[in-house]
Amino acid sequence: MEKYLRTFGVLTAVLSAGFAFAQGNTIGNAINVTTFGVQCNGTADDTGAINTALSTAGGRTLVFPAGVCLYSGGGVLSNGTTIVGAGRNATVIRATTSNATLFNVGGYGAGIRSIKFNAAVPQTGGSYVVLSGPESFIEDFFMTGDYNGILMTGNVARIRHGRFQDGAPGAIRIRAEGGDNSQLIDDVLMGAQQPQVSFAGIRVRNSAALIISNTSVIQQGTGLLIDPYSSTLGGATDAGMVASLWVHHCFFDNSSGSGIAINATGSGSVVRSRFDSVWAGSSGSDGVRIVNNGSGTVSGIHFTSPHFLLNAGSGITTGGTVSDVSITGGEIGANSFGAYFNPGLTSVRITDSRIGNGAGVGGNSGAGVVISSGVDYVILSNNDLRGNGSAIANPSPSPNQLITNNFQ
Repeated sequence: MEKYLRTFGVLTAVLSAGFAFAQGNTIGNAINVTTFGVQCNGTADDTGAINTALSTAGGRTLVFPAGVCLYSGGGVLSNGTTIVGAGRNATVIRATTSNATLFNVGGYGAGIRSIKFNAAVPQTGGSYVVLSGPESFIEDFFMTGDYNGILMTGNVARIRHGRFQDGAPGAIRIRAEGGDNSQLIDDVLMGAQQPQVSFAGIRVRNSAALIISNTSVIQQGTGLLIDPYSSTLGGATDAGMVASLWVHHCFFDNSSGSGIAINATGSGSVVRSRFDSVWAGSSGSDGVRIVNNGSGTVSGIHFTSPHFLLNAGSGITTGGTVSDVSITGGEIGANSFGAYFNPGLTSVRITDSRIGNGAGVGGNSGAGVVISSGVDYVILSNNDLRGNGSAIANPSPSPNQLITNNFQ
């Protein structure tokens, strides 16, 4: 009997606590935002109440009920503040202005979980969420209608377990531009968007030690855009360089432009970047396009086991002064050309790859590999080049080319 009474007492306490919480009271560090007058009924403007909750209960977990919260933005999450919804298809934050920043997650360890974001009016600027604080995060989220869903600038910021649907015209859905920050984008599904109106799915402009993993970017303008424009940091968060980017186990598919585009301008540089087991296919242009349009350095771009298939342009192409590009393994087929290397490229190697028919698709309609005049230090070995319009187009062979042991 004593054991039964103890168990009953614990159960009663838990049920009572749950009832109190449902009524808007606090439990531990968590507080229901309805305590501050947040209604989430789809008709009331919840902006003032939400911002009051954030300023009054900073450092705590703010729990949002299911429903639609009309919100014009201006929320700041201080150290340790966490916003938690009832689920990413249950609690909706709906932007009521066209170009506001809804939430600036500026505090250490602050974050957002289990919430959907959409817009009551077309978005033309601003961001739904800015991750500016160290170890800031957003996870288990859904976004649609955004001009910029997430801007990530904070040290060790994290974007995890998210879903993007249609963006606004000219949208860039995720922007990583925070410098040497050890950031992460993981398990994000983006797309499908028809007609394709976004400018880019993910843009990396100023970053070091960023990991993009287990992510699918489908039917965006450019799947992954890497476009540093200046090496002078100044006061702009997006000015700098891209270094030590690691992209693995990702799809960049059905882009209206290129699946992956590296486009350095000004004095911007892209160095020491690695792509493992990535798909860049079915794009309206090239699968991968690496171009240096400026005075910076584009060097150390390495691919392991990629799939560059079914692109309207080349599987991979280069332009301008680029060095140290390598492809090991993988398949490059059913493109206009397999690999098209333009003047200015030096130190390129493709080994142990299938460049031609395979992977359930045909060969490249033009040459499997084009080595233009002015491309220097080339290794092309142990590849299967069967099934293309021609195996290798190499108008100016030079002593600095090692082309050997390829099936043609």
